[in-house]
Amino acid sequence: MQMQKRLIAVAVASLLAAPVAADVAVSGSVRVRMDYDGNQWQVKNSGSRIRFKASSDLGNGQSVYMNYEFGVDAGQGSIQTGTTKRLTYVGIKGDWGSMSLGSQWSTLFNTVGTYIDSSNVYGGLGYWGEGGGQYRMPYSVALSTNIGGFSIAADAQMPSGGDDLDRATIGTNLSVGAVSIGAAWQDNGDNDFTGIGASMNLAGIALSGGYTDVQNKGSGFGINGKLAGVTLAYEETDSVADPTIWGNYKIGLGGGASVRIELANDGTDTKGVGILRMDF
Repeated sequence: MQMQKRLIAVAVASLLAAPVAADVAVSGSVRVRMDYDGNQWQVKNSGSRIRFKASSDLGNGQSVYMNYEFGVDAGQGSIQTGTTKRLTYVGIKGDWGSMSLGSQWSTLFNTVGTYIDSSNVYGGLGYWGEGGGQYRMPYSVALSTNIGGFSIAADAQMPSGGDDLDRATIGTNLSVGAVSIGAAWQDNGDNDFTGIGASMNLAGIALSGGYTDVQNKGSGFGINGKLAGVTLAYEETDSVADPTIWGNYKIGLGGGASVRIELANDGTDTKGVGILRMDF
C-alpha cells in the first residue's frame, strides 16, 4: 500500500512538472438583464459566455493562438447549443501580420461597425439596417497586416456546401491627427457593401459615427456622442421609416462588476433595459 501511494505521488508530481504546450487562460462574463419591451418586464440573458484562450510560441517571432467561447443562458441557467454566434477561431501571427480561421469578428465590424454601434442592446440600425453589416462571421478566414502605416484587414466567408465565396471584404483603420478613420468594402454578389466610420474628441465630447451603403438596397448612418459616461445616439436607414434614438450609461461597481442602463425609442415604442454584469 505504501509503495502504491509513493507511485501515485511520483506520477502526480511528474504531471505537474511536465511542460505545458500552451499558455491557457479562462475568462468569461455573466450578463442578466431586466428588459421592458414597451408592454412588459422580463428577465433575460444578455450575451453571457465562458471563454478559453491559449497561445504558444513557435519560435522565430511566430506564435499560434486560439479563442473558444461557449454561450451561456444565464437567465435560464444552461449552456447554449446550436448557432450561438460566439467567437471560436485559431490563428498564427508574426511580424508579417496574422491569419485566423473560424467564427470571428468580421472585417466590416472592426473597421466600420465599431464607430456606429457602441450599444448594449438597441443600437446598430445604421450599420445592419439594410442587411449588410455582419458582427461575427462564421466559416471565415481573416488576414491582417500593416503596410506603410496603414492597418489592412481582409476576410472571406466560405461555408461548406458551396462552390464559391459567400463574401469577401477588405478594410483599413488609420489615424489622421486626432481623428480615427475606418473604411471597408465587401463583395457580396448583387449586394456589395461600402462603409466608412470615424471618431474624434471635440470639447470633451467623444464623437463617433459612420455611413453604410448596400448595393440595390439602400443606405444608413449613425452618430453618437459620449460625455461624462452618458452616450446618446441617432441612427437611421432607408428601409425603416423611423430612426432609432438610444442612450446608455455604465456604472462600475468594482471587481469586474457593472450595471448598464439603456433606453431607446424607434418611433413606435420606448424600450428600456438594465443589465447586471460581472466579467471574470
